[in-house]
Amino acid sequence: MRTWTRLLLWGLLATGMACVPLPARASGVSELDARIAAEEQRRKKLEERISDYHTRIKQLNTKVESLLGRIDQLQQNEAVAGQELSVLELQRNRIQEDVAFLNAEMAREQIKVDELLDRLRNRIVDMYKYGATEELNLFFSSRNTFEALEAVHIMRMLARNDEVLLTQLQDRMQEMELSRRTMDDHRARLAKQSEALNAQRVRYRGTIQQTNSFIGDIRKQKALAEKAAREMEEAQKAVGHTILTLMRRKKEREAQAPQGRGGKGGGVDYLAGRGRGSMFDWPLRGPISSPFGQRIHPIFKTRAFHSGIDIAAPSGTVVRAAAAGEVLFDGWLRGYGQVVILDHGRSYSTVYAHLSSTSVREGQVVGAGTVVGRVGRTGTATGYHLHFEVRVGGAVKNPLDYLKR
Repeated sequence: MRTWTRLLLWGLLATGMACVPLPARASGVSELDARIAAEEQRRKKLEERISDYHTRIKQLNTKVESLLGRIDQLQQNEAVAGQELSVLELQRNRIQEDVAFLNAEMAREQIKVDELLDRLRNRIVDMYKYGATEELNLFFSSRNTFEALEAVHIMRMLARNDEVLLTQLQDRMQEMELSRRTMDDHRARLAKQSEALNAQRVRYRGTIQQTNSFIGDIRKQKALAEKAAREMEEAQKAVGHTILTLMRRKKEREAQAPQGRGGKGGGVDYLAGRGRGSMFDWPLRGPISSPFGQRIHPIFKTRAFHSGIDIAAPSGTVVRAAAAGEVLFDGWLRGYGQVVILDHGRSYSTVYAHLSSTSVREGQVVGAGTVVGRVGRTGTATGYHLHFEVRVGGAVKNPLDYLKR
């Protein structure tokens, strides 16, 4: 009888001994988190570039009411609105990802709660069947001290196991309640995020409409169109002056640098071994939508000089450095939108304009093929394309004479 009783009590103990660990929450930074951080950084950089642009405009005393200036302002509003839209979309996706995780977690929690409830029900049934009499009989019928201590140990283990079972069930229920509250909070955030996203989409479409409407008004008036075309030609000349100024300042810095610390810039020939007909790689592959030289301006519909070539490509297409060099400029220029200018030595430079975003910083040395930005339509541009220039000093050259066949 005593042996059977011991086996029974050990069996009751075993029914509740299996411990169910609490689920581990997702840890680490997800891919979405990294993308949100990257887009936030791009938004911050864009706003800084626009701020620098307006500071330069004030310093040059350029008329704010110029047609090109107004187009730039509208395009900048559009670029900022578009970047904020990208951030909001990713943030909403992040919340949706959290909601999906919580749903899966709550489903797992429910399974564990059901398992614990089943164990608790079985334990209650066993306690109802056998009560505490068997445990007491086991203790009082012990033949020696060792058996009595064994009986006390078994009873304590049963009591502790019952306590663990109830604690686990309580923890699970609290975890379920926390997940429910978190789910409600996420759903509320998702609703607000969706409202903000819809409002931002309306704002973004509004900025595009404003730009198109303003350009449309210019097209309708020949005098305004000719004025805008002249301003664009002046902007092209201004880029040459900017390049010369930046190169001069760089040489002055290198001349003032301590012996042995200068020389990475103008003194370096990044084009060594490259001849004129194969001096530069194509920054991207695509059809030339507008050639170098005199043309009918695609926006203003008037005859004007084009200082580079336009290479058509989808929005966001990667733009690469045409040769090794140093980043001379990374910012926003009138009529050009977001721009990267590389200094290749020997007074050669390349210009990458109308970018949606840039991937380099001023003073950075890059190798041929390094990603410098992505295709956009910032500045005075029709559709998505890369405006690419080759300059010697500040003078423009036909890029086709220098690009590899």
